[in-house]
Amino acid sequence: MSLAEPTRGHGDKETRRRYRLLVALSPCLLVLLVLAATWKLTLGDRIIARGDLLLYFYPLRDYASQAIREGRLPLWNPYTFMGAPFLANSQVGFFYPFNVLTAWLPVERAVSWNIALHLIIATLGTYALARRGFAFSRVAALASAVAFGLGGYLGAQVEHLNQLQALAWLPVGALLVIGTAGQAARINQVSQVNQVGQVGNGAGLALVIALQILAGHMQSLYISLVTLGLIALILTIAGLWRSRPLNVEATSRAATPLLVVIAAAILAAAICGVQLLPTLELSRESARAGGLPFNEAASFSWRPWVIARALMPTYGDPLFAEYVAYLGASGLALALLGGLGIRDWRLGVQAREEAQSPISNLLPLILVVIGFVLALGVATPLFGILYRFIPGFNLFRAQARWLIVFALGAALLVGLGVQRLQHGLSTTQARSWFIAWLALIGLWIAGLLIGARLSPEPEYRALPDRNVMMGWIVALGTVTVWVACAWRLEIGDWRLNRNLQSLIPNLFFLILALELLAASQFQPYARAADRQALTSLRPATAHLLAEAEAGTMRTGRILALSSLFFDPGDKVEQELLFGASLSADEIYDRLIAAKHKEIMSPNLSLYYRLPGVDGYDGGLLPTRRYAEFVRQFATAPAGTIDGRLREWLTGPPANHWLEQMAVRYLIADKTQDVFLDGVYYDLLFGTQITPITAGIPLRPFPSTALGLVLSAENAQAGEAIATAEVRFSSGEIQTFEIRAGEPRTPYFGVRLRWERRKTPLVISLRSLQSADDARITLRGMTGIDETDGTFHLQMVTGDHDMRLVHSGDVKIYENLRRAPRVALQSGQSAPIGIEHVGGEIVEERPEFVRIRFPEPTPKSLPYRLILRDACFPGWVARVDGVEMPIACADVLFRAIPLPAGAREVTFRYEPQSIRIGLIITIVGGMLWLTFVALAGRHFFMRGSSASRNPSPRKVNEITSTETTMATESRKPG
Repeated sequence: MSLAEPTRGHGDKETRRRYRLLVALSPCLLVLLVLAATWKLTLGDRIIARGDLLLYFYPLRDYASQAIREGRLPLWNPYTFMGAPFLANSQVGFFYPFNVLTAWLPVERAVSWNIALHLIIATLGTYALARRGFAFSRVAALASAVAFGLGGYLGAQVEHLNQLQALAWLPVGALLVIGTAGQAARINQVSQVNQVGQVGNGAGLALVIALQILAGHMQSLYISLVTLGLIALILTIAGLWRSRPLNVEATSRAATPLLVVIAAAILAAAICGVQLLPTLELSRESARAGGLPFNEAASFSWRPWVIARALMPTYGDPLFAEYVAYLGASGLALALLGGLGIRDWRLGVQAREEAQSPISNLLPLILVVIGFVLALGVATPLFGILYRFIPGFNLFRAQARWLIVFALGAALLVGLGVQRLQHGLSTTQARSWFIAWLALIGLWIAGLLIGARLSPEPEYRALPDRNVMMGWIVALGTVTVWVACAWRLEIGDWRLNRNLQSLIPNLFFLILALELLAASQFQPYARAADRQALTSLRPATAHLLAEAEAGTMRTGRILALSSLFFDPGDKVEQELLFGASLSADEIYDRLIAAKHKEIMSPNLSLYYRLPGVDGYDGGLLPTRRYAEFVRQFATAPAGTIDGRLREWLTGPPANHWLEQMAVRYLIADKTQDVFLDGVYYDLLFGTQITPITAGIPLRPFPSTALGLVLSAENAQAGEAIATAEVRFSSGEIQTFEIRAGEPRTPYFGVRLRWERRKTPLVISLRSLQSADDARITLRGMTGIDETDGTFHLQMVTGDHDMRLVHSGDVKIYENLRRAPRVALQSGQSAPIGIEHVGGEIVEERPEFVRIRFPEPTPKSLPYRLILRDACFPGWVARVDGVEMPIACADVLFRAIPLPAGAREVTFRYEPQSIRIGLIITIVGGMLWLTFVALAGRHFFMRGSSASRNPSPRKVNEITSTETTMATESRKPG
């Protein structure tokens, strides 16, 4: 069936049936294209097992979905950042309808289907925008929809789930804004009808903005509101220009689009009050409060040296996802044709006979320019002005995200190009297109070569892989042939080439769809591993879950130290098992996911419901207090931090920091450890050897030698640096002299040997050097039985008191100095655990902690009670039912004065922002429903009246439209 518009004549039932079928077929075609592109996530039952989806969205969505199934509001998250607001974090998207609807699915499956669903929403929304907003033909609208929904930018963002969810609604919002301009232009014709139409458009726009708010990505919301506001402003200016000379009525009519956007945004904010008010409260406590530093806000701007790469499909080229913005070679050619066709520079509503569009075709080009310039960020002088003077602009980094505006405008230009092909090109127009296309290819080649030569980033200094280059050459060559064909058809006899000419637009659409479908197989959603990459347990994770089941996690947390520079022990087995079904990249993602699970990377502790010190969030978390606290012992980078404490720790924090954080288990990889002469040494900890003898107890192990790994600054090889006395189980004591050896790493190894197999119990070390001469450190120690080659690790923990409880791909240590999560402190004395006075935590939920003392607290000294959970506004403490003020002890933790004789203490999270926000949401929702009812009632009454007694004018309009379409259908294309 042809994609051209069918003729609709009176009484032609077959034609009308074909037309209705075509109306339904076009959206179905778009849905099928998206499902074909995302088949691994939908039909293949695969998941994206990497990046923010693995470490951020799966944990957050899983925790939120559990709360939805249980019918409760998850106000607090006790599992990351030592406690943090959960619902107030807008990125959770707790109230977003599609997250609620999929809460009963396994989280990994819900996320996969959400990705496909929102690509469909974006595609269908662009189709509606092109058809209804710009009056494109069906095939032109299909081209715009495919260019946006399967184009580079939107697909590259699927790992940022809430960003995709928010941006998917942008085309629908643009359509509603443009609709207000059309209503305003006709308001003098049928005043009441069009005023009610404005109410309907405004209510629809408010719903779209509310959905974007609830999706939770504030930067995408900001970009969308700016885009919709700019569209409305352009339409307002155009209306004012067209309505000269101005009067009050004409001015108000022209300003309708801008007023509707403002009113809709306010109504949407009211509808989302239950989300926005807690988020606003969190923003005041955020580490990002007050905005980002200039350099950080400018980070991840679109790099000028990658523009040429970004405008073509990646085909596996490792381009940073934020920079991808391709339309394909065919999309670039069609967008170029659409841009060349802009001849009418008037803005605003125009006659259909003149422009085939209710607004000027200049608008897509404006969107392209705005998106392109803003995405360049710090590369343009405009960024500094916007950063300093435009509210909200300094709150976000990754300025390349303005490419969504470029992508939408470019997709509309693609549709405009197809529209021009359908109308037919003159010889001059076809020649201009061909020449401009060749010039664009020349610019692209120059940009690719110059970008590779001048790039300051090493990863972009070389040209892409040969296969990538061949893909680009084939695509550009194929499109160049078709552009040349379009030109040649105009040179020959039109009558002879009419049938072939009518196929050109459809063939270009087919090439576009096939090219983007092929390119989609290199998008993040096509790099999907099996579900077990998330759901299967690793040995270290299983050990910690077993400890949690036994109840040991109630009084302590997990802290991990690792930069993931290790390979899983079952790497070869995984490659053999999954090599036939997964690609090399997918197996790589699976292996990285296994490492993340072993080390309990943030926020996987939330996924497994294990309390952790660390966390990860690129939005409003961590809080300012958390950032201030961890900077006391971690070498965090300058500027704001997004968590990931494990990456900033060069070694275990001092013991008093572990006590403050109530750390029970420490996880570390083995990348610092060494094998010397076939013997394993654990080098995570260390203890300095001083001139004062220090004894280290040993675990009993019959052996013939004791291997030591040491470091000695400024010592010469062969120089005597220390003595060691070893006491055996028999009571015998043997003394050894330790000499500095040649370092094989930054350390060197020595062996203390004895004649026969004995069991050492204690080793005492004494330095022969002063602290000024050499700093000698014992890094590791292992007992060795040289008769059979066996060895047994001896712990060297220095000031820490740790016990190794698991050793596999990673190590898990248990902190034997049980740091109390709840402590009592008198004056400046050291805190003591409440168990010393008989207290215990008897009830605990995320938003509630109950502490009970079987006997009244002592009256001798004034105490304060410290709960080692994050301090945040909204927590209320009560002692025996009497509310007590909460102070923040040691920067981060909750503390209250504890009066003598106290028997019970409770902490409950009761933020007032939730209550006030809920009231605002109810009021906003009722107001929105009133507007919808008003618009719906009037629409129903109007339709009923028209069906009973159609006016002569309406009959004339229908007849005129059908006659026009019949005439258009006889045109070529």
